[in-house]
Order: sequence, then structure tokens, then C-alpha cells
Amino acid sequence: MTTQAARWRDRLVALLPADLRRRDGVRVRLHRQVNAVLMAHDDRLHDLGNGAWRSLGAQPSAEQIATAARELLPPGPIARSVLLLMPASRFIATTVNLPGVARENLHAALQLQASVLLPAYEGSLALAINPAARDADQPDIALWADDAWLNALFEAFAQQGLLLAAVLPRPLAALDTPLTQDTLAVEDADGDSVTQLVYRKGVLHSWLQVERADLDDPELRNQWQDACALAQGSGARLLRLHSASDWTQRGMPRHWDSLQCFIPEGAQAVYRLQRKARGLRQAAIAAAIAALLLVSPFLWQSLQIARLEATLAEQQTYSVEARADQAVVRDFEQRWGVLNDFPRQDVAQVLLQLQSVLSPSVLTSLELVEGELQIEGESADPQSLLQSLERDPMFTGVDFARATSNNRYYIEMRLSTVDFVDYHARYFPDSRR
Repeated sequence: MTTQAARWRDRLVALLPADLRRRDGVRVRLHRQVNAVLMAHDDRLHDLGNGAWRSLGAQPSAEQIATAARELLPPGPIARSVLLLMPASRFIATTVNLPGVARENLHAALQLQASVLLPAYEGSLALAINPAARDADQPDIALWADDAWLNALFEAFAQQGLLLAAVLPRPLAALDTPLTQDTLAVEDADGDSVTQLVYRKGVLHSWLQVERADLDDPELRNQWQDACALAQGSGARLLRLHSASDWTQRGMPRHWDSLQCFIPEGAQAVYRLQRKARGLRQAAIAAAIAALLLVSPFLWQSLQIARLEATLAEQQTYSVEARADQAVVRDFEQRWGVLNDFPRQDVAQVLLQLQSVLSPSVLTSLELVEGELQIEGESADPQSLLQSLERDPMFTGVDFARATSNNRYYIEMRLSTVDFVDYHARYFPDSRR
């Protein structure tokens, strides 16, 4: 975070109501702290509290959104803590299934797998997932957002004197009642895209999204309708929100999913400062009590023991996250390393390479086992063929497997692109080969 953003953060902390500075937990406090909900829909920013709106223009920047938010939320005696609803197209949804990972380690495990799940994305990603609720028969839905974009939004809001408490994909704010065992489908649409969410057994079960332009193609439209029908199943209640007026008529969301919202790093820093301030107050109270207890040596000794035990417990608490991350890494290495690191033999590429080297010789037999390749065939000059294979970078250890007879050749070699010796030594050190 920049120095300027840090100064704005400190000012925002000073403006926060006193009751907010006395509460614990980041996500648990969001429902209580948020006192303004703004929604971006097409080229407008709407205040769901009163229905007012300001124009944004096409592809608005973070500064444009923050400026419109300041116009909608004029300064007042109460600091504004904003929940910002953004179109679903600004987020990435992935379906993940990690049956061997404990629920409390799910977030850390997915952060480690971000580059595997989204290999084409080069920037840093923030993750939001519900680690508590889960349907054992279905995978989880993980949501991703660009970290730099979230930080830019927070800094822009801070410069306008607003605290951006959280950013939420717009469809997740559509719930009007707590989730039940019933099936609920939410269809959110704007000028760019259509997104459908399906909740089943109280859990987000499906996230489908399509560009508006694609629906003009009859074949793609039929595929979209079939996918939605399959995700909804039978007996689903469908909630359609196809315009900004559909949202503003509903007013402030009451049951939005705080577990799958994105909290910018700056907002998290604000919460940490709140906890630190509360800790200082508690320390001052404890010091006053300690001064009164100094008159009794026995009570002082008891206080010292209690303080040491509290320090030990605090240090153990600080290392819980690190130990959990370490356990996740070890678990992944043990469970998935033997599969992920298995040497990939590209048989098709090997055959193409052999064809380019052997031509016009004839190949009658080929055997490939764990990188060991044996070929047999006929050639007008087996010795020249052997030399050509030795010069090819794909093959190593090229030699005649047995003596040639006339034009018949028997050649053995190894693929230089795989290393089964190292793989067996790493994962099967006690096995004999």
C-alpha cells in the first residue's frame, strides 16, 4: 500500500464509530459495519439505500467509481463504510474439488494452487470461498479477483474519505432470505453479460456466465439454456434481476454472502489497527489493575504466572496459520506429487521425430517403457542411422541392441525429455528396478 493510502487509512480509522472499533473479526463484522451499499450496473453507480444514481461511463476507472460514490454519499457525522457490488464479469469463478484437504485449510490450499487453476493469469489474485458450508456431493465454487484492482479501488475511495469495506460480485447480493434446503436460481443480467447462480442445500452449487453478444447466436443460446436447465434441476425457484430497477426496488440487501466477498488489503489493515487500539486499551486497564495488586506479593506472583501463560498462548496462536500452511504444502506434496511429477512421455512427438530421422528407412517394431526406447527395422545403412539418432537431442544413450544382420538393425536408446530414475528415487526409494 502506498504512503498516501496509508495516511487516508489512518484518517478513516479515526472517523469510524466507537462501537465498530470495539468488535472482533473481519468478515463477521461486515454486516454490522457496512452502512452504505453501492452497485455498479452498466454505466451507472446506484445507491441501493435510496435509489439515487450517478453516471459512470463505459469501462469506468477506480477513480471514476470513487468520485461517483462521493457524490452519492455526501460527508456527514458518521463515517461511510461501503459495500461495493460489481458486475460478475469482473470476477473469475472456478470449480474446485479438494477432497483430501481439511475445510479450515481450503483457502490456503487454493492460494497455493492459483497458478495451476488459472495458468494464463499473470497478475496477483485475491480469493474468496466459503470454507464452512459445503455439499459433500458437489465441488466448491472459488471466486477470484485482481488484487491490484481491489487495492486501486480502496485507495480511490480513501482519497474521497470513504472506507471501502468489501467488494462483492453483484449476484451474491440477491438473497432476500437466509439460505435453506430449497433450490434457488439467481439470474443477473446487464448490457454485457448474463450470470446465473444456483444455490442448493444452502450452498452455492453452480456459477454460469455468458456474454450478451454470444446469445445472439441461436446455437450458443440453446447451449446456454440447456446448461442453465441442467444446473437448476427440477423445482428450482428462479429470481430474475435483468435491470438496475429490479435491484433498486429490492433496496438494501439483507442476506448477502460475507464469506465470499473480497476485502481489500487496505480495509484489512484498518481492521488490524482497530484490534491494536483495542489491545492498547486493554493493556492500560490491565496496568491499572496490576498497580492495585502490587500491594500483595502473592497476588503479584499469580499475576506474573498468568501473564506468562497468556504470552505463551499468544505466541502459539500466531504460529497457527504458518503451521496450517506448512501442513497443506506437505499434504499436497505427499498426495499429489507422485501424480503431478510423473514424467510425461509425449508418444506422438517421439513418433514424429523418429519418422523425420528414420526416413527412408523402415520401422517394423517399437517398444517404449519408462523412457527406454527400442526400435527394430530395415535400413540401407544402419551405421549412418545410428549416428543420426545420436545427433538428435531427443535421444540419448543410442547404441545397437544386438548385432546387425545385412540391412536389419536393432537399436536401443533413452528419451532425454524424461527422467524416470530421478522420479523413482524421489517417490519410490525402496523399490528395486
